Amino acid sequence: MFKAFKYLLLAKLYKRAKKSFVILFASLVSLFIVSLIINDLLSIATGMSVYILLTVKWVIILGLLALIFYSFIKILNIALTPFEDVTIPVFKKEEKHDDKKEYILSKEKLHTKSDLIMQKYMKDLTCN
Repeated sequence: MFKAFKYLLLAKLYKRAKKSFVILFASLVSLFIVSLIINDLLSIATGMSVYILLTVKWVIILGLLALIFYSFIKILNIALTPFEDVTIPVFKKEEKHDDKKEYILSKEKLHTKSDLIMQKYMKDLTCN
């Protein structure tokens, strides 16, 4: 049971940090390839070009190591933050509101037809 839980957590971590894992893997592979290619070039180079190639090699290697370190830190940061529960959104049926209904509902006090008729006649009586 612990193994299944561990694989589930790793799968969630991979899902959340997929980009960082890809960057980490690509950086490691490119570090290996760059060191092989530049070592071969250094073995056949002579004079001043040896120093230039050596400088280029270490600049590239240090840049790749910084990228690997950044990816590793980002993966650790994602791994140490708690996993959030994913809730499935429930879509509610949208109700269509017409303007007349909204106007009536916005009134402070709703009146029936008889109340409106009574108000009309009460105004007429008070005016006379």
